[in-house]
This record gives sequence, C-alpha cells and structure tokens, in this order.
Amino acid sequence: MKKITAPRIPDGDLTVYPNDTYFIEDVGEVSEKIFRKTTMTGEIFEHFHLETILFDGCIFDSVSLVSANLTDIVFKNCDLSNLDLMGAIIHRVRFENCKLIGVNFSDATLRNCVFVDCYADYVAFRYANLKLVAFEMGAYTNSDFSGAQLVDTYLERLDLNKAQFLNCALNGIDLSSCTFESITAMPQDLKGVSIDFSHAPALMPLFGIRVK
Repeated sequence: MKKITAPRIPDGDLTVYPNDTYFIEDVGEVSEKIFRKTTMTGEIFEHFHLETILFDGCIFDSVSLVSANLTDIVFKNCDLSNLDLMGAIIHRVRFENCKLIGVNFSDATLRNCVFVDCYADYVAFRYANLKLVAFEMGAYTNSDFSGAQLVDTYLERLDLNKAQFLNCALNGIDLSSCTFESITAMPQDLKGVSIDFSHAPALMPLFGIRVK
C-alpha cells in the first residue's frame, strides 16, 4: 500500500466550539476549529471551504456541501447520513467510525483519504475520482462506484454485497478480503481484479457461467 498522507491538524492550536448547535451561514469558510457533539445545521451554498477541523461525535442535519473544498479534516464518530458532497474536492480527510448512509460523493475528487469502520450503505461514488484512498472495514452494501476512477485505492474487509461497479475499472484492485454474495459489474470491469476463491459463485453469472 502506498503511503496516504494524514490530515494536518496541529495539536492544541484549534478553537473549541463550546455549544451543541452550529448554524452554518453563507460565510464561505469554516477553519481551525474543534466541534464535539455538535449538530451542524443550515444550508451551505456551493464552493464552501472547510479546512483544519476535527468533528468528533457531530451530526450533520440537512446540510449541503455541493462542490465544497474539504482539506485536513477528521470526522470521528459522526453521522453524515445523506450529506451531499457532489463535486466536492476532498483532500487529506479521515472518516473514522462514521455513519455515511446515502452520502453522495458523485463526481467528487478524493486524494489522501481514509475511511475506517464506517457504516456506508447506499453511499454513492458515481464518476468520482479517487487516488490514494483507503477503505478499511465497514458496511458498503448497495454502494455505487459506477463510472468511478480508482487509482491506488484500497478496499479491505468491506461488506460489498450488492455494490455496483459498472464502468469502473477494477484492474489492480484487491477484493479478496471483502465479502459479497453479489455485485453488479460488466466482465470487462473485472479484468485484473483480485478476489478470494469464495467469490467465484457470485461472479460467475456475470460471465454467463452456470454450475450444475
């Protein structure tokens, strides 16, 4: 695995937000803060900028981050369900033990990102561009990677049941530690993918193979 650069968050130099609710206005940017058990609410307009922030145990309520720029962010124990990150640029961001159900990363650009032990059913990475991204443990059932570009991307010990990889080249991707009973892909999408022997029954129907 190639080295993934961690978020650059200085120790002891960030402002701790003291309240349990943060209403985000169209101020353009939030940076250098720590939010703990805070509900983030309010509409965010396009191209918003978040930089050098620790979100710990936070909830994002009806927030849109379309085409936003996220740099040097840690999301830990957060609920980001249904957050819209379509077209966002996401650099040096870590998602740890987060709820990411239905999060929309479609058309986003991700660099040096790590997802650890996240519950991410129905998450969408359609046509996203991923480079130096690691997914470690977690549930990604019914996830959608259709049309995504995966470069130096690592998928380890994930539940990928019913995941979609249509028009997503998996050449060089190792799925051997993941679990799934079925996935959606075209035979050409699977060229060069590494799998476990137990995956063969799930993949054979994609090639028109039937075992009697």
